[in-house]
Amino acid sequence: MTQSGTGAAAMAVCKYIVLVLFAVMLIAGASGVRQSDAAFDDVRSAVVTAARFEAVQEGDGQMLRRLYGLDPSAYEDFTLYYPATNMGAEELLLVKLTDMSQRDEVLAAIESRLKTQITTFEGYGPDQVAMLEAAAVEDGGNYILFVSSAQADTARRAFSDAL
Repeated sequence: MTQSGTGAAAMAVCKYIVLVLFAVMLIAGASGVRQSDAAFDDVRSAVVTAARFEAVQEGDGQMLRRLYGLDPSAYEDFTLYYPATNMGAEELLLVKLTDMSQRDEVLAAIESRLKTQITTFEGYGPDQVAMLEAAAVEDGGNYILFVSSAQADTARRAFSDAL
């Protein structure tokens, strides 16, 4: 084979590899972030029912700001349930994002809240720490869920099914 023939074959292989990589990136990008058109009330109802809370109270925008540092008006919708007593660890936050760029902010706020709660109960609340360590944090694209409950796995499945 001539040198120019070898160069042409190498160029063809390189083009093929670039096309394959491009296709893989497109597929990965398209499947990585999904958006649901599920109604917020339907998702909320499924998750709250599955979580089977015992001692929580519903929170408003002021509590969302206080507990998570999130601006309630920035999101399409949200539901917050938080412990009714100082010794409670059951909690739920469900947020429907207005824009996909909000995902990292909400996930960081949940991580911060979870760490704060674990630190609060370390040393004297082993049951609460265990519940918090088993909490579900789910990124459903335009929906984000955090649930700390004895039924966290059931709530996680209900969330996925509702989307």
